[in-house]
Amino acid sequence: MNIVLTVVTVFFGGFFLVGGTGQLLGRWPEITPAAACGFSPQACRVIGLLELLGGAGLLAASFAPAVGIAAALFLFPVTGSAFVHHSWYQERGFRLVAPIATACVMLCVAAGLYLTRMG
Repeated sequence: MNIVLTVVTVFFGGFFLVGGTGQLLGRWPEITPAAACGFSPQACRVIGLLELLGGAGLLAASFAPAVGIAAALFLFPVTGSAFVHHSWYQERGFRLVAPIATACVMLCVAAGLYLTRMG
């Protein structure tokens, strides 16, 4: 269980770290995924910062499980709000399924980190 949990936290931590860095430091904020959804450049940078912090917290989960739990619980509403945004605009397919799947994985990561920390 610990190996699977570590692989999942590293994968999603890297995913959010790279995505957040791209949105925060990108030279062309108008072509980021958040900008493609209609967000302003300032909102894209805020979303990028949130993703960057969440990804760094997930990567720190193996050293500090409490930080990983907090990061996973923090990323749950971020990805959940992405699902709400995509459903408002009646998007279908991967753009609708990916955020809710990621939100569910974040809840599972938080629960897994909490349970392995207790054991």
